[in-house]
Amino acid sequence: MKYPLLVAGIVLASSAQAATIDARTLTGASTPLQTAQYGVRNYSAPVLVNGLHDPASYAAAPKLPVWQFAAADPTGGVLTFERDPAPASGWHAQSRKGAVLVTGGGAAIANRVYTVYNGQQLVAAINEAGNDPKIIRVIGHIDLRWSQNNTVFREYTSYSDQKYGGSIALPSNTTLVGINDAQGRPARITGTALLIGGELPLTAGGDPETDFKKWIADGKDGEDYPTWTRNVIVRNLALDTPWDVNPEDSDNAYADGVTVSRGQNIYLDHLTISDGDTPDSLATGTYDTRHDGALDVVRGSDYVTIANSYFAKHHKTTLVGNGDSGRAWSDEGRLHVTFNGNWWNGATTRLPLNRYGQVHLFNNLITGSTSTKDTDVKFESGTDARYRSNMLLENQYYNFTGLKVTEFCGKAIKGKDFIGFRSSGHIFTSDKSGTSAVDGQCGYALPPAASVWTPPYAYALQTAAVTLTAVPANAGAGKLP
Repeated sequence: MKYPLLVAGIVLASSAQAATIDARTLTGASTPLQTAQYGVRNYSAPVLVNGLHDPASYAAAPKLPVWQFAAADPTGGVLTFERDPAPASGWHAQSRKGAVLVTGGGAAIANRVYTVYNGQQLVAAINEAGNDPKIIRVIGHIDLRWSQNNTVFREYTSYSDQKYGGSIALPSNTTLVGINDAQGRPARITGTALLIGGELPLTAGGDPETDFKKWIADGKDGEDYPTWTRNVIVRNLALDTPWDVNPEDSDNAYADGVTVSRGQNIYLDHLTISDGDTPDSLATGTYDTRHDGALDVVRGSDYVTIANSYFAKHHKTTLVGNGDSGRAWSDEGRLHVTFNGNWWNGATTRLPLNRYGQVHLFNNLITGSTSTKDTDVKFESGTDARYRSNMLLENQYYNFTGLKVTEFCGKAIKGKDFIGFRSSGHIFTSDKSGTSAVDGQCGYALPPAASVWTPPYAYALQTAAVTLTAVPANAGAGKLP
């Protein structure tokens, strides 16, 4: 592979990368296997599931938001950015077949462009379009607990009801975008998990791991395995991570805000993700963990970029790779993920936590406090390089209260069992230590030549100082240029 060159802060792609493949051509008939089971409430009673989800743990969300329902499109249906493909800067624009253009639903014909105002309309649009290129425009406030055109509200009744009735599965070739309402507020999704892909067996009742291993043992290409979800763009949405009404146990909830599972060529941009009105501090009793991940990229997913997004008021915030050696069958050689232009502000852990894969972070802003008494936003740990991860961190800005520069390593950056870690060009500032240039290598040995990689895409690398002002001006829902 020919690698790009860095000239005056701009990483230049080689001419070999000029030709691109429309990611739509890489998709197969996968997601119709899973979409129909989601978005349909069953109103079942709480029951134990494999010894988990004790009915005694059931608790409805203790607080509901101020709803921002809409019934009209302030744009009059005129498309602006909705057909835009994802930019070429990030792992999402790569594949094992060469550079790709992630188009999402950009090629949607007229009857595959939807404008939706409630959860049932959103689910219906997905089920009607299947894997066809589709653009789904969200206006107002989506919550699958509301029905009958946002006139009837009913809380999730159990783990099963929330898992299936409270999740929306996005198929391949989808662009899901928020359109600001008449008051200029970004579209918002509450009480609802977004699923992009799923780790599925080939046949009903089969086992995903067994089926995938047999596929490989039979000499078939893992890229051709039939259950990949590919070519998805999600942009300009405010997402409140779901309150888990019936968590797994006292330490683990189930529902994520966004989960990318066995997905490829995924671009997530200008999102705002937090616990919204229901942080974990509102939980009482033994079952005091009511949220899982804010945004997780797991189960063999590959070629994903998270850009220009804002993460706040959440504990297990951003995860890449959900297991160690037991996940090698799906994750080894995958989980190529880019984070750039994001702002983690009052997000307490996993900024991000990484296993496997080649993970690239550049020009992100991390702000927080280790001295606040508010447990919903108290900083506990930042970037965490874990099992067989291979990370490259460039030009980040860390702005903290309560944390000394001598405590930066081991707190803002830590790791173990990784195969490669490179970190440079950062700035750390705090009320305790002033402002310092830090490389962030934190004493970890540089990887051997065999484990050194270079991003195979062009990207504009700004200084960490520029990041401090540029990221807040751009990150999050409602700030698309």
